[in-house]
Amino acid sequence: MTDLGFHYFPDDTHYRATDLQAWLPELKALGARWLTLIGSPRRAVPEPFLIGLKQAEIEPVIHIPATPGRNTDAAQAMALFETYARWGVRYVVVFSEPNARASWPQAEWAKSGLVDRFLNRALPVWEAQLNAGLEPVFPALRAGGDYWDTAFLEAALAGLYRRGRGDLLKRLTFAVNLWTFGRPVSWGAGGLKAWPNARPYATPPGTQDQRGFHLFDWYNEIITARLGEPRPLLCLAGGPRLGEGETTDEVKHAAAVQEILTLLAEDKLPANLLNVNLWLLAAPEASPFAREAWYQADGKMLAAVETARRFAGRRPKLCPLPKLNLLKKESSTQKPLTHYLLLPTFEWGVSEWHWRAALDYVKAHRPACGFSVEEALQARRVTLFGNEQSLSVEIENRLRRSGCEVERIIPTA
Repeated sequence: MTDLGFHYFPDDTHYRATDLQAWLPELKALGARWLTLIGSPRRAVPEPFLIGLKQAEIEPVIHIPATPGRNTDAAQAMALFETYARWGVRYVVVFSEPNARASWPQAEWAKSGLVDRFLNRALPVWEAQLNAGLEPVFPALRAGGDYWDTAFLEAALAGLYRRGRGDLLKRLTFAVNLWTFGRPVSWGAGGLKAWPNARPYATPPGTQDQRGFHLFDWYNEIITARLGEPRPLLCLAGGPRLGEGETTDEVKHAAAVQEILTLLAEDKLPANLLNVNLWLLAAPEASPFAREAWYQADGKMLAAVETARRFAGRRPKLCPLPKLNLLKKESSTQKPLTHYLLLPTFEWGVSEWHWRAALDYVKAHRPACGFSVEEALQARRVTLFGNEQSLSVEIENRLRRSGCEVERIIPTA
């Protein structure tokens, strides 16, 4: 099930203990389970702020909007990633909209081979994320963009295959920004299959494209066609922005928010879309985004705040996020089991379907099998029998950090 989240401030200066104390009650009242935080390539978001979010079962997403046209200091990035991983962070997104001219130095943008040059910058970052125990994340593209985003995405996937990095492709999470651009929330639903006349830079009248909230349908088509399966999509920001297009006032803005919340409540979003982080929780009075903030600097709140609070009050309680041991790493020594098949459990109990689906594998490979992560930690090799919604990436990373060799099987009906 896709969870609700928010984009915190549009800067990296509101991470004091007093900020955490002020915002945690509001985030809980809104039903937030995710929070996008702007980070710096030189210093980490403070540990107490991140630990406070994790303890409140809110998943932090760090976005470092670095310029892809400049080389990233690999040693500095690795140290930062290791710090975040040690504190229980899973997702750190580096770069911002590499298909936009504004994201590059002018001289860099004008050169040929933009996608290959982006991959040259991104690959060391993704490798460092993997080595640190984080999820490697492809940065969000600008819908449309100066280099059309769907074309950029296809070229990047093809480029990684040409470089022999199919292994990395199957580990990537893809960040997205799900803006409505002032259009109806339903704009572009169904992807290219539903709108076959859509073309880069040329969307005929009566045709819809990916420049809307349903951008995820278009990206899922591209990623599945290239990889054979969808990959997790991680929303950094999205939804309506007050004053844009059809959301000209608070009432229309709140109505668009309500429509998105209804999609969440009715579980009508793709299973691989991890979250929808709505823009924007708060902003300083001098910020160019101040008018768009749900909580205004003068103490006023947009109508969407009450809309989200009502939604949070009606939505069924979700299962807690898997907890990490934030103080120590499990030892990789003395593993008495050779092979363990880890099956998922759910709030309502054990899945008989998963158990039956696993029987052929158990007969063929004869692993120890069960439902306990603690037991799986005692094995040299662990097979996860389920997708990332039933057996989380967090569990997978914990097993890897403990020294387990981990593989995943996603059963099909």
